[in-house]
Formats: sequence, C-alpha cells, structure tokens
Amino acid sequence: MSEALFEYRIRRSARSRRLRLRITLEHGLEVLVPPGFKAMTQIPRLLEQKRRWISAALARAEANRTFFDPSLPWRLPETIALPALARHWSVHATPRATTQVRWRARGQDGLAVSGPLDDEAACRAALGRWLTRQAQAQLVPRLQQLSQRTGLRYRRAAVRRQRTRWASCSRTGAISLNVRLLFLPPALADYVLLHELCHTVEMNHSPRFWALLARHCPDYRELDRALREMWERVPRWAR
Repeated sequence: MSEALFEYRIRRSARSRRLRLRITLEHGLEVLVPPGFKAMTQIPRLLEQKRRWISAALARAEANRTFFDPSLPWRLPETIALPALARHWSVHATPRATTQVRWRARGQDGLAVSGPLDDEAACRAALGRWLTRQAQAQLVPRLQQLSQRTGLRYRRAAVRRQRTRWASCSRTGAISLNVRLLFLPPALADYVLLHELCHTVEMNHSPRFWALLARHCPDYRELDRALREMWERVPRWAR
C-alpha cells in the first residue's frame, strides 16, 4: 500500500522522461518512471496531487470492466460511444432464437440488435459489421479532407480490422485504416491519418519524415505519447 492512499505498481519505461500515471484494467494504477529514476519519494506526493483524477479514473475503469475485461461474463453493451465522431448510440437488445445476430439503425442515435445475444462471437461479428460501416462512412471522407488540406496524396483507402496497428500505408500509397480509430478522440484520430499521409512521401521514420509530420501536425510528439495507451479504450466487443 502506498503512502498516498492508492495501491500501485511501478513500471520502468524507456520512453518516459518524467513520472507518469496510467490506469489499466489488467494492472490498475501504474506509475511509469524513466530509466535510472531513483527519487521514489516523489511518488506518494504525485499520487496525492492527482488524488481526484486517480479516484475518478479508477471508478470509470471499474464501471466499464464488464465491457472490457475478457475474463468476465459476456454482456451486450447498453450504449456505444465513438469519440472520434463525438456520438453515442443506445443499444436496444431483443433476444431471438435465430442462428445469427443482426443489427439495424433505430433513428439517429439508436441501434437495434436481435438474435442469440448470449453468443459473444455472434454479437461481436454483428457489431463489427456495424462498426466497419461507420468507419467507411466517416474515416475515409476525413482522410480525403486531410489529404486535400495538406496536399499529401494517397492512391486508395480501405477500412480493416487490424490487430496491432491503428493504420498503415503501403509503398504504392494505399492506406488502410483500422475501424478502432473510431474509439480515439478526434485529435488523435486525425493524428493517425496525418501520420499515414506523411508516409506517402517518406516510407520510414527518418528525420525527414518527422519534419514533414511536424509541418502538418506541430504537436505530434504529445499526440504520439497519448496514442500509446489508447488500446485500453477499445471495448471488449470491438477487439
């Protein structure tokens, strides 16, 4: 138990330049420390300063555990939030003795889901189809807007459900967007799109690439750091 009221674990991070806090479902509160950091007496003071934020973040994590933690029983979400679009949908569930889970739009902000709702794989497949449609309708036009604004041209765009990448760009200028970008805040989603557009010019992470990215996204360093922890925001049904 820490002296600042919270249980936590310390993890050394080669990418950290200062003390940072992170909350995950798997490990709870983590304190990320840079290599060679020895001033451990600073940690309780930091936790005390961030007490309100930590308490609120831990409460949110616990409330959302059912929808993120694969070790808990499956439950269809009651609401779906897509931060990249600044939109929420209410999920209206109707159990039915069918072989397939189906979805249909219910007004502007509702989603009707029916079928064997205790079948996690079938529910995830149906919601994945819905998510892909949202990404195709929203992310690809946004990529086109950013391309026109920056003058960075791509050959074609596709929406996929990649496991480990938010997006990718081929040497032919084809960009693949992960549907899970929809769970990012708008600024982070745009950062990923700009990152891939810059790869249409520089197919590496050389100094020239970062200089090009900085020209179109001056705060890319801060956004890139924030992006590293965003997989935790993707709910269980969308993974």
